[in-house]
Amino acid sequence: MKPLVVIAKDNAASQNIKAALLGIGGFEEREQGFWSCDDFCMAEYAGSIVEIVPSHDAEYYIFASTHKSSSNTPSFSAHTPGNWGKAQLGGKPRTLNFAYASKVKECARKMKELSDAKLGWQVSVEVDHHGPSLERPVLFAEIGSTQEQWENEKAGEIVAKSIIAAITSTVEFDCYVGFGGSHYAPKFTPIVIGGNIALGHIISGYALERDGVQKETVLQAMQKNVEKPKGALIDWKGIKGRTREQLIQALDELEISWEKAKSAHKNEKA
Repeated sequence: MKPLVVIAKDNAASQNIKAALLGIGGFEEREQGFWSCDDFCMAEYAGSIVEIVPSHDAEYYIFASTHKSSSNTPSFSAHTPGNWGKAQLGGKPRTLNFAYASKVKECARKMKELSDAKLGWQVSVEVDHHGPSLERPVLFAEIGSTQEQWENEKAGEIVAKSIIAAITSTVEFDCYVGFGGSHYAPKFTPIVIGGNIALGHIISGYALERDGVQKETVLQAMQKNVEKPKGALIDWKGIKGRTREQLIQALDELEISWEKAKSAHKNEKA
């Protein structure tokens, strides 16, 4: 079974990335809206990209998507979707997806490499947020943050090549789960892009504070991963004191090892 790249019919970045993938070549259209090449398949669906539940089974899914931000900053991002609390943008409440940490890492690293060479846009690994909720591993590869960037052909090519790099990579990194920080995971993004470990789920400090620390959801974050996590990394300053204490108590009661996240340097674990 091959991986599947998911394209949304009405998503501008998704269509841009689809065109770039088809331009790279090697695809055969098996049916309307479904293409196959040696390493993966691609399928197009109607509806909001955060609510699409693919009808084609796959080893894992990569959603090619827009990213929106209030700052309208040109950017690239990769992340595992999932809802720590309420389902405000698709998916099921208190439901995390299966993360594929090494694929997220390879995608984000390639985005950084190609963006630095061609566009100079920022690259981030976002925290878990939004839907859909699926039974197979899933990650999002995104272009941000306005129509101008979503339709930028160079940006589409960068994400297309980053998706291919993630799919074709056979490297498996040591995997951890991250807790704390803001939406763009400022502590964890450098670790993923510049370090030599991978992060599956990254749960923001504001999600922990807003929706609480539930042992059942902490356990989801640790268990729903393709690669078994070695433990949890905590953005110490990225979680308020009382919430941090509750998280540590939950991790200790679940017998999950944890440590403070450190800055990423060459040859440093985390």
